[in-house]
Amino acid sequence: MISIKKTYISLCFIFIINYTFAQTLSVKQYIDSFKNIAMREMIEYKVPASITLAQGLLESGSGNSRLAKNGNNHFGIKCKKDWTGCTILEDDDALQECFRCYSTAEESFRDHSRFLKENKRYSTLFTYSITDYKSWAGGLLAAGYATNQKYTDLLIACIERNKLAKFDTLIVNGYNPYNQEMPANFEIINAKRIPVTVVQPNQNLETIATQNNKTEKKLTKYNDLNYHRIEPGDVLYLKPKKNKATIASHTVAEGEDMWTISQKYAIKLNALYKKNLMIPGTEPVSGTVLQLQHKASTTPDTSRKTIQPSSMPTNSNLPLNGDNWHIVSAGETLFSISKRYGLTVDELKAINKLEGNQLYLGQKLRIKTEGKTTEEPIGIKHIVKTGDTLYSISKLYGVTIEAIKNLNNLKSDSLTIGQIIIVK
Repeated sequence: MISIKKTYISLCFIFIINYTFAQTLSVKQYIDSFKNIAMREMIEYKVPASITLAQGLLESGSGNSRLAKNGNNHFGIKCKKDWTGCTILEDDDALQECFRCYSTAEESFRDHSRFLKENKRYSTLFTYSITDYKSWAGGLLAAGYATNQKYTDLLIACIERNKLAKFDTLIVNGYNPYNQEMPANFEIINAKRIPVTVVQPNQNLETIATQNNKTEKKLTKYNDLNYHRIEPGDVLYLKPKKNKATIASHTVAEGEDMWTISQKYAIKLNALYKKNLMIPGTEPVSGTVLQLQHKASTTPDTSRKTIQPSSMPTNSNLPLNGDNWHIVSAGETLFSISKRYGLTVDELKAINKLEGNQLYLGQKLRIKTEGKTTEEPIGIKHIVKTGDTLYSISKLYGVTIEAIKNLNNLKSDSLTIGQIIIVK
């Protein structure tokens, strides 16, 4: 029987982990690393990719557990009598229990699929719809996959919080995970034929702008990116959206937000809010009918509010809205941000009416007020990629590690993928 270590369960819900890819994986990095493997397993073994990814996140602590790091075991599968491969010992229900180990993480994902497909205990799961992750989550607990009685709720929450069901939808709609080209996350209803591009893995706003002969500022304005941080599969318009859609209304589905709906129908986000008498930043509950052409007669239920952007940052961390705003990236503090814009911490807190020092990833901070202009220091910037270290970056630009750390107020040598650092 497989059990979940509580220490690792909570990691599924942590969005900010300030270490490099090689040291500690964030939830987003884990999903980006294994989503194609999970989708391939869905095709071959009929296990929903959302279930596979959520179980991997929970069981391996986003790939950071000892079993995952030292044994490539992402699902906590124990040896059992029929296991003839390598093993790794770990304390669980008892001391030093035997767990399977693998040469690669992909082998672990394959063994997980076989474990479910070939075990009669889990045969009921395969009678459920391949997109019905809630039934799968309940069926796993009922079949004894985990000892934690909250396992079903944990899986469902992990899937919905991280929007993992979109990978099930991709496969059902014919996406081939063996290809490198990432399709759009949703169907585009763009009768006006406004040109678009789909964000690919390892792209950011800067590279997309360059490739399409646009500026980041224009793309930000065209796509309302002050409400959203781009991720692979997002649709970005290369020309302005319209003030109304070609369809009269839209019924909000589970997990949809206003930004996604505005992109789906090529309607400006502010226009969508105004037509539906909504306050910018609020989100309608599922089942709400939104007006896309004419003004609504009543305000919909907006009990669901946007607290932070719905995805991890993959684009350049540049101020938005005419340099009035700063978007918080991994590792940043009030001190580092205030230093960057020539403010004191107290001034930054006062401008944003902050009571404490806690920040969250993707948070918008105002960095300019009337009568006071703040400017980002001019310098050569580097966007951290997988495998980058302070040493490799220092060699690339011919500067010292200490100089980079001083310029960016770095307290350690840790970097985060997508982080922007000033190098000169």
